[in-house]
Amino acid sequence: MRKIFQTIVAACVWMSIAFAGQAISANHAFAEGGEPQIENIIGKQTYLLSDGTLWSMIDGYRMIRSPGNLAAISGDEYFGLGMTKDGQLVEWGVSSGPRPVDGQTGLLQLVDDYWLKTDGTVWNRGGKRKGLDGVALIGYGGKKFAALKQNGELLYLNEYNSDKYMKIATIPDASAVVSLTVYDSRIVLLYANGTVIEYDTWNFDDNLRIPAVTVAQDAVHIAITGANPTDIMFVTRRDGSVWLTGDYKKRWVLDRQVTGLGNVVKTVVMEDADHFYAKRTDGTWVFYDDGEVKPVDIPRVQSAEVTVSESKPDVGDIIVVGIQEKYTNNSQIKVVPSPANMTIDKPYLLQIQPDGKLKTMGVGQARLTVTTGGISKTLTISISLRNNLKYAKQEKGIVYLPAKAVIQALGGTLTSSGGVLTAKIGETTLSFKTGDINGTLNGEPVKLKTAPLADKSDTLIPASLITEAVGASVAWDAKWKTAVVAFGDARLTVVSSETAALVKKAMQGSLVKYIGKSYWVNGFQDWDRFSKVTVTDIVPDELGDFVIVFKSATGKMLKSYSMPSSYVTEILTDEGYFFGYDPKKKYAWSASIWNQIKAGKVSLGMTKDQVRLSWGNPAGRSVTTAVGKTIETWVFSDFSTVAFVNGKATLILY
Repeated sequence: MRKIFQTIVAACVWMSIAFAGQAISANHAFAEGGEPQIENIIGKQTYLLSDGTLWSMIDGYRMIRSPGNLAAISGDEYFGLGMTKDGQLVEWGVSSGPRPVDGQTGLLQLVDDYWLKTDGTVWNRGGKRKGLDGVALIGYGGKKFAALKQNGELLYLNEYNSDKYMKIATIPDASAVVSLTVYDSRIVLLYANGTVIEYDTWNFDDNLRIPAVTVAQDAVHIAITGANPTDIMFVTRRDGSVWLTGDYKKRWVLDRQVTGLGNVVKTVVMEDADHFYAKRTDGTWVFYDDGEVKPVDIPRVQSAEVTVSESKPDVGDIIVVGIQEKYTNNSQIKVVPSPANMTIDKPYLLQIQPDGKLKTMGVGQARLTVTTGGISKTLTISISLRNNLKYAKQEKGIVYLPAKAVIQALGGTLTSSGGVLTAKIGETTLSFKTGDINGTLNGEPVKLKTAPLADKSDTLIPASLITEAVGASVAWDAKWKTAVVAFGDARLTVVSSETAALVKKAMQGSLVKYIGKSYWVNGFQDWDRFSKVTVTDIVPDELGDFVIVFKSATGKMLKSYSMPSSYVTEILTDEGYFFGYDPKKKYAWSASIWNQIKAGKVSLGMTKDQVRLSWGNPAGRSVTTAVGKTIETWVFSDFSTVAFVNGKATLILY
């Protein structure tokens, strides 16, 4: 029964109703303070807000909030149709929020499952309705449909033939009608001047003519609900009072006033005459519950939670932001992060991408502030540098850092003009010159603790210049001869020319045992399989990783890729990479078998060891015994299969 009350919503999109000297519009402005108000209600906690947002149900139990530009809705909390402010039809259901319906644009009015287009045609899910052209208003309720044409013809759907309409009357002043309300046999017209005229298909004279009955002359809204023995009409009057019609003989008489209600502009009946919603002149809503008036609150953000995929990332990483709002109706709504709801205090360190992700640009601490639903949350992101920088040094107790490398790592830029180097890090600008103790910081002259030094690869600046400029701390690690620049948990390390030797000396205590040992290649860097190589050195690089240096049987030097120390041990002890013995001496197989293994081939009659050397270890295996024979099946990661009978390959599937 509540579906009928959508009639007024779309009509008010293009026409306002005079009330107490004001214009009441379906798209009225937000409440004071800029917050949207409830525009319409079609189900429990299912609201259309004045900013076009829809609250509806999904999965049958979770409330969802769908921001948009809806002007009218029909249906209930589970399924429904909507009309956008630009006339696009949308639909929603238990599986998703509102989505456009292809090919349905130019809507003027939406009522239940029917919609009226600006060209005067009427449609429903079955398509364009025959015999309905030049229509100005439509109405639906109690499984009955009516249409008011622009020429004044008032048509009523013949319930026995869905393609034929009964002409109820010709309305001489059809353009003055602002809404058409239908319920069962009752067709009600509301005029702009407040007059309410009803036609009842069960009320006819001796000539079978249906007379027009005046119900009220000062109405602003009409609604009807089913009741026993007579359907009840709700009439909201200009003075803000709500009146109900009576039973049978009084069905056209405003028989009683709803007590406890005032300043009402429209009603939405959910169950019966004792349970309905009412909208007031100030835009607020109440629920009339069998004599008790209860306020209806707009769901508001109660709290917000903001998460990031990594709070201590490295430069160059991408961070995913998660935003979730918790509302006063216990809904938890995920919000899509975007440049519109996020700010960064240091955008030179952390940049917001168009898709709402964050990209780390430099070393330091940046504050991410997310504002959603009027609530702001701030998180600190500590960004470090994954790899070390080079060429730090300490001289006479002064720590020096490479200017260009460090400033760029901090998200800044360095330019040179006339021998003067100018660094810009965020809003901070500093200038300095090699050999000169004088510099500037944000345009003001400063005295450096010592003059910058010229170096073959970069200008070295005293670390104190960085601490004073951007507030970092710089510590010299005497054990490893490195400088550590820190902003809280954010760090970058600058190694010196001595660091590699110190690391090598410290680390080779566990790795030196491999130097001088010989190995036979199995699968490493596409080197020749089963060829002999000897480890001649394990060399740490400038960033603290290691390169294994080999010498082949022909005297050729071979180098591994750079790797952590733990990888060195793993590679030299894993037969998948190297054998610690000559496999050709251990297994006295024919040259033909070795050639097949080297080529990665498997043939019938091969042993399990031969297959393993050719294809590697299987992903899975099974063993069974039948008629005195052992059958073992190997399945590899590419689903190739080898079956062995008593240890010999008898079946191969690729």
